[in-house]
Amino acid sequence: MRLLQGHLCAIAMSLVAVCSAHAATLVEPTLHIKPAASGAGRVALTLDACDGQTDTRILSALVENKIPATIFVTGVWLKRNDAAVEIMRSHPDLFELENHGGRHIPAVDTPQKIYGIK
Repeated sequence: MRLLQGHLCAIAMSLVAVCSAHAATLVEPTLHIKPAASGAGRVALTLDACDGQTDTRILSALVENKIPATIFVTGVWLKRNDAAVEIMRSHPDLFELENHGGRHIPAVDTPQKIYGIK
């Protein structure tokens, strides 16, 4: 479990570094989770599968550690990742696949490129 936490932390830090170049012009919402009265918190893990390849290290860690996740997939990603889709389908107790659009056009309110998409 610690290994998975380390991987997820590294991924989050990488995303922050990549996104920081755009931070000056974009307004990003923040979320604060209020702890439950019992002191135990719950977090929903959601991942976007837009147009690249599957990181099998993440997918394997989720399966091995029985960590449920909702994966928002695009049509482009579905066409490129047959093996990952089959793994997710073979674990319906862990994965919920949701629609992320055909190509995942970024929802921004300023005319600029985000991840190379205008």
